[in-house]
Amino acid sequence: MPAVLIGISFLTTTKPHHRRRIIKQAFNQLRAETKNQIYGLHQAGSPYQVDAILGPNAHTVMLADEVHVGLFTQLARINHACRPKLTLEVLAYRTIQPGEEITISYVPLEMPVDERKKYLKDHWGFDCRCELCRSSQSELEDSESWRRRMKSLKNTILSAKNEGFFHDAIVMAEEWLQFAEWEMVPPLEPEYHDMLAELHRLNGDRVNATKYARMAVDGWARLGSVDDEPLEKARVFLEQLSNGKGI
Repeated sequence: MPAVLIGISFLTTTKPHHRRRIIKQAFNQLRAETKNQIYGLHQAGSPYQVDAILGPNAHTVMLADEVHVGLFTQLARINHACRPKLTLEVLAYRTIQPGEEITISYVPLEMPVDERKKYLKDHWGFDCRCELCRSSQSELEDSESWRRRMKSLKNTILSAKNEGFFHDAIVMAEEWLQFAEWEMVPPLEPEYHDMLAELHRLNGDRVNATKYARMAVDGWARLGSVDDEPLEKARVFLEQLSNGKGI
């Protein structure tokens, strides 16, 4: 849970001095332990304490289809890597070995390397020296190629779905997963299974739609209390398929 959650409309429409005063009041009303954690975070980029705390530590959060800025005191202490080991939900992309550093990405994974480096320097004030950025030129080029292909496939999958080419979308979704696994940043399994279940339903394949819908429900359930909404949506979708609806 975030220590503080701020609506983007408040940040963009409130005068800076009012915004900083209100947010600082919110900080100070938190219990002592949480407040101390917030003020103990790295501060940079602004002479104003509130902005210096939020700038390098806050993350965007979607809530009810609206953008918010969340300050997670534990998440803020996790370092960046261009090939991260965790999602922002702090779920592992892969098995993390004992003693291995835990990292997340501070930027969208599909952002090109030059833009990524500039963004990290401008917004967080550091030159990235993660394992990927220190790798060979050929590995960097492979990574860029795979990420470009992943971005292209995601856009093409959406277009194919909107235009009714559901079988093509399914094939491309499987290809997208392959590139994501090569790049070691696969999607959350239940998210991917949700997508395949919907595509198979639209393609008239109730058997595979039901198979992937069950896999999505199981996957979201295994994630526990991370977010109940996807689990409930997956359950409703599976129930509709079981009752013969939507096919």
